[in-house]
Amino acid sequence: MAALSAAVQRRYRSIYSYVQNWRVANADTLYIGSYCCIPGAQALTSRRGYLTTFRNEQNVQWAGILIGSPGGSGASGLSTSNTVVGDTSASPVVEGSTEAGPYVGEQLAVTGVSAQTDVRQPVYASNDNDLTLTANQAPIVGRVVYWYSSTTADVLFYGYLASVVI
Repeated sequence: MAALSAAVQRRYRSIYSYVQNWRVANADTLYIGSYCCIPGAQALTSRRGYLTTFRNEQNVQWAGILIGSPGGSGASGLSTSNTVVGDTSASPVVEGSTEAGPYVGEQLAVTGVSAQTDVRQPVYASNDNDLTLTANQAPIVGRVVYWYSSTTADVLFYGYLASVVI
């Protein structure tokens, strides 16, 4: 798989819904269903403090899955292609909404999942679309909670609030 180039519907069950609105980094295109992050103090200097697509880099903070925009549709929100494009000079500044509470992503493709014994294994995001069991530079975003077959599993995502302390 690769980074998203269009919106995608992901099935998930909220455990404790917490929708968080974030300002979107200038000129970044986020698709509905994107895994998102907030760059930290030593990461992506032009994007610090702004929502952006998840990257396999140190010092990024898991922000959740993009579910919409508080601006609705039009210049300050979603486009007709279910994307949010950052414009920090706009008034109001474009924002994206993420499901930032803990939730279970259902029947997701996770690279490295191959058996029931992978349940409880840590899950990492590689970009805004891919999940893997292989540790990388980015922090853990969740754990496998149910294995279906081959590389398909349910993943418990920690949510933004929990990931702050991980």
